Amino acid sequence: MPGHAETTVRALFDAFARRDVELALALVDPDFEFWPQGTAERAGRTEPYQGADGLRRYFADVEELWDELRVEPRDLRAAGAGVVAFGVAHGRAGAKEMRLPVIWVFKLRDDRVAYARVVATAAEALAIAGS
Repeated sequence: MPGHAETTVRALFDAFARRDVELALALVDPDFEFWPQGTAERAGRTEPYQGADGLRRYFADVEELWDELRVEPRDLRAAGAGVVAFGVAHGRAGAKEMRLPVIWVFKLRDDRVAYARVVATAAEALAIAGS
């Protein structure tokens, strides 16, 4: 049976799938920090999305930069102070399509997601989650 942290992270993925920014905001800490590498790079960002305004900007960037962006978290695991999710991202921007394996790492504070990042390796995710 999944723990509370995994349930919260799944709910956040669901809010993103439905593009429900208000539900997403209810699931994140006020000081939320998010570094979604693919979208951030497409947007030309050099800093993570932060707080409520940052999360709103992220949803707006997804709408502006992608014709389609779906994420499929397939395996969520409690790790250290957070959750590591393994899955796939499907995206389309113009004629360019992508399907990539993705690893997300989440840290929670007071039952809300405080930090999220897309990382390259499971070892990197576990190091972040454990810190």
